[in-house]
Amino acid sequence: MKVKFYWLLIAILILALTARFYRISTVPWSLNWDETTFGYSAYSLLLTGKDEWGTTMPMQLRSIGDYKNPMYAYLTVIPVKLFGLNEFAVRLAPALLGSLAVVMFTLTALKFLGSKKLAFFAGLMLAVSPWQLQFTRGGADVGVSTFFTISGITLILFNKPVSAAMMLAGSMYSYFSDKLFIPIMLPFLLRKRKVIFLAVLLLLSLGSIVTYFSAGHKGKIFMTTLLSYQVQEEAVNKLKSGDSLLLYQLFHNDWGQRARMMADRFFNHFSPSFLFAEGPQDNRQKIWKMGMMYWPEFILLAGALVFADRLKIKNKRLLVIWTILAVIPSAITKDAVHARRAINLVYPLMIWAAAAGGYILSITPGKLRKVVAGGYFLIWILAIGFYLCSYYVWTPIRTAKGSGGWQYGYKQLVYFVTPIAGKYSQIIVDPYYQGPFSFFLFYQAYPPAKYQTQAKLIINDELSLGESPGFDKYLFRTIYWPNDRSLKNTLFAGPPERLPEKDIDGVKAKILDRIYFPDGEIAWLVVETI
Repeated sequence: MKVKFYWLLIAILILALTARFYRISTVPWSLNWDETTFGYSAYSLLLTGKDEWGTTMPMQLRSIGDYKNPMYAYLTVIPVKLFGLNEFAVRLAPALLGSLAVVMFTLTALKFLGSKKLAFFAGLMLAVSPWQLQFTRGGADVGVSTFFTISGITLILFNKPVSAAMMLAGSMYSYFSDKLFIPIMLPFLLRKRKVIFLAVLLLLSLGSIVTYFSAGHKGKIFMTTLLSYQVQEEAVNKLKSGDSLLLYQLFHNDWGQRARMMADRFFNHFSPSFLFAEGPQDNRQKIWKMGMMYWPEFILLAGALVFADRLKIKNKRLLVIWTILAVIPSAITKDAVHARRAINLVYPLMIWAAAAGGYILSITPGKLRKVVAGGYFLIWILAIGFYLCSYYVWTPIRTAKGSGGWQYGYKQLVYFVTPIAGKYSQIIVDPYYQGPFSFFLFYQAYPPAKYQTQAKLIINDELSLGESPGFDKYLFRTIYWPNDRSLKNTLFAGPPERLPEKDIDGVKAKILDRIYFPDGEIAWLVVETI
């Protein structure tokens, strides 16, 4: 019995929703400061119509000095209103839109593959894709933008230019990398009705385009991309001493180095290590002992390479271009490989994999097809099982710590300190793990109108993110215990490196609490002085 395609889409949507909403408030185990700053911006917009810096209906969020795109915050206003300022509210929009993105992608796959079965297979792979799940479960602006981007591409393929322009404009307000990916991809996507499409897109994106020229946006580009890379002076002198000036100028200048680094980063995104074995090194992006895809999908992508000229893909040239251009926003940045900035790569890879799977089955003798399909499905299920164990059990323990991880411990710290804060003249919190102010604002649901009059940001240099010096009686600065222990009636919170237990005598200073990382290591000491 044939199943109507819309029932298959519903099945994929249910699977995608389940995968993204299951234990969404508790896994990842903690919010990171991107999530708390977006959440608090939404809370501020809800109550005052301004962000925490007092800007009315901003087109970019100053946030922690990284000038975020605002769409995620605006979409989080209603969840915060309905559910309060908490993990579920902050992670709802990426999870919901990420699930809908799977459905839109399945329609895109149908256009490329021309087969409902293969399109369903591609959608099924994306519904449980580690790559897409990683950024649509933990609250991330890319989890929002990926919906608008894939929806825009889908609607272009279905010749809906005005709706497509609206979706792609939404992406331009959502994530930094899509401000590059969309303009370089559009010339290859558009065929008909270009004038109408571009007029609508330009009109809707004006607010986002204006931010390109802001000082904050220029600073972010400089901070994250290879534009700020320079050959170290010591290396320059060594190269000049070994080469002629002409050779140095041709091969070892800053732009030559940047070009080589860009090429290296580009190919890193197609390495088996990144895709199937190790993934990125960033703790917020990685899944322990896994790449960004399941290892059985290596078989399909290898098949796509081997049988590329035989695969039944409509507009194969466009798919190749998509595969290449999806990596560019990540390749121009400082990170050797970056799964979040290259998330648009997951879509063409799923289409290639589905097409290869269909072709391999088509050339398999009839009696063996069920065996081959069943065998692949079995090892794929086993790989998914390993992923679930890694994601829910093994990875959180290994990625909880510090500013490079999920910044575990801040919630526990705020909940311990807040009820006793009134007893002390001042509370000093060390920014050792970055961004303590954002967690105190978020978990205390501090009144935005009150914070807007105190908001300040200290940025040490153009390559650093900012820290707030404090608000009310809270001070966020480095603790130097030899001097700070002389302060009276003060509450301190810091890591053991800043509050060495051997120097806390229990008389003039006393440890009130220890907060631990999941692996048992001390994250925070809370100390009071008499």
